Amino acid sequence: METDTKLAQIKVQLIDPHQITLWGVKQLLSLNGRFDVCALATNTAEALKFAASSNPDVIILEPDLHDENGVELISALLEVSNARIIVYTGSRSSKIHDQAVVNGARGVINKTEPTENLVKAIEKIHEGELWLNRNATSRILLQIAQANSPKELSSEQKKLASLTAKEEKVTRAIQTHSGKTLKQISESLHISEHTLRNHLASIYYKLSVRNRMELYVFCGKFQKTDNPNLHPKRRATDH
Repeated sequence: METDTKLAQIKVQLIDPHQITLWGVKQLLSLNGRFDVCALATNTAEALKFAASSNPDVIILEPDLHDENGVELISALLEVSNARIIVYTGSRSSKIHDQAVVNGARGVINKTEPTENLVKAIEKIHEGELWLNRNATSRILLQIAQANSPKELSSEQKKLASLTAKEEKVTRAIQTHSGKTLKQISESLHISEHTLRNHLASIYYKLSVRNRMELYVFCGKFQKTDNPNLHPKRRATDH
């Protein structure tokens, strides 16, 4: 009987800002005939381009991409590919690990772990499993439970809750990049300006606002952000 190895080759994309790391992981995986390293990327633009064109089964991602946020990149990668994502990092921050999983990563491997752990993680995650230690699983489940606990919503919060995930992402981008043009914001979201305008039209209708300024003020008052200084009511130039 034939082994499953020949029937289940796994296409892997590697994303890391360090060329030496890319080379080393590629060499490691090349020793195993089951893996096909189909793409290498050192930044967000390359990562998204190759994820869309190479159709990887598994993406191994270092979230520290120097000036770019690899944790935020996870959701964008999931939009352009069907790959399962493994975070492969030198950081020991449980906050970064947990956020990566919340954003869609299927597992976390620290670069100090034995190399065979990475190989096993790729195989298990490709099969549909998660690769998390018990503590991480408990923390993440607690976060999800707290986020889903029933709360009384105001009319403004109900309007915000009606937004789709992509529309919510647009509203946060509008707050974060208030000084940028729609073209620049669309580029940061990796969508076309036309698509951004369509999202905004739907958002304006759902939130009962008329333009970008009203949207900015509405979200600044009623949409939670990680940085309260982004709220317009806290800015000295807003009245």
